[in-house]
Parts: sequence; structure tokens; C-alpha cells
Amino acid sequence: MRNHLLLFVAAGTLMLSSCTKPEKKSTAENTAPAATASETSSENIKLEFSGTENFTIKNPKLKVSLYGMDEKLADAPATLITEKEFEQKTVPFTIDLPVPKDAESKINPKPAGPAKYYVTISWDSDGNGKADEKGDIFIDYDKQFPNVKLTNEPQKIYLKVLK
Repeated sequence: MRNHLLLFVAAGTLMLSSCTKPEKKSTAENTAPAATASETSSENIKLEFSGTENFTIKNPKLKVSLYGMDEKLADAPATLITEKEFEQKTVPFTIDLPVPKDAESKINPKPAGPAKYYVTISWDSDGNGKADEKGDIFIDYDKQFPNVKLTNEPQKIYLKVLK
């Protein structure tokens, strides 16, 4: 039993140490020319926010964030790709969220397969000075997770009031 525990600890240590090794880049990559305008330009994704409740909005300012991650890595954290503040006084509403063309290259760790994207919102809609708390408008994860595709097609995000 003791040998099995020792083997388990050694394997765990090796796994953790391999995750924390810094990535070495060659000098050729470090001397790459600056990004061109086409690489840094952005496209928009159209997001339609809706809900079935009666929404009372006292503070119209909200922040929408886009995250990306490797679809095949379940335990890897998502990477913030972009975020933007908007003002909305009613629900439903539609926004165009700018997304950089190199969105997938911003994901860390780099996706080995297809990338998956989702949006979040942070909104102190009841105006009490604290966002994402009871009484605020929030994404309805029970109805549908806010996965999005980086296309021009409108995509629905469902909202509810946190209770």
C-alpha cells in the first residue's frame, strides 16, 4: 500500500510540474514584425438578449464579455477575449460585440482542436452598487448556456432576474 501511495504522489508531482513549465520561445518568434491592420481589425457578433420576466432597470450600464477555450480541455480555464460596456434601458435588446479576428490565437492554453466561445454579462441593473447579486439581471443558465459562434448570425442569450 505504501508503494502505491508513493507511486501516486510521484505521478501527481510529475503531472503538476509539467503544467507549470514556462514556454520557451525562439528568438525568431520574438523578432516577428508588428501585426498588420488586417490582423488586428475586428468583426462583430450579433447577440440578442431576451427574457420572459418583467425587468426593472435602474442602472442601464452593463458589461458583456467574450471568453474562449479549447473545446477538448474540460479543466482548462477560459481566456477573456474581449469585453465592452453597453447601455440598455429595456429587455429585449440586440448588441454588436466587436471580436478581434485573431480571437482563437488569444486563447491560453492554445486550443489543440476547435475553440469554444461563450459570453457573460455583469450588470448592476437594480442600481444598488453591486453587480451580479440578488435583484440584478443575469444570464439564464438554466434555460441555455450562452455559447456563441463567431459568425454574423444573430445568437440568442436568455436573461432572468437573480433571486
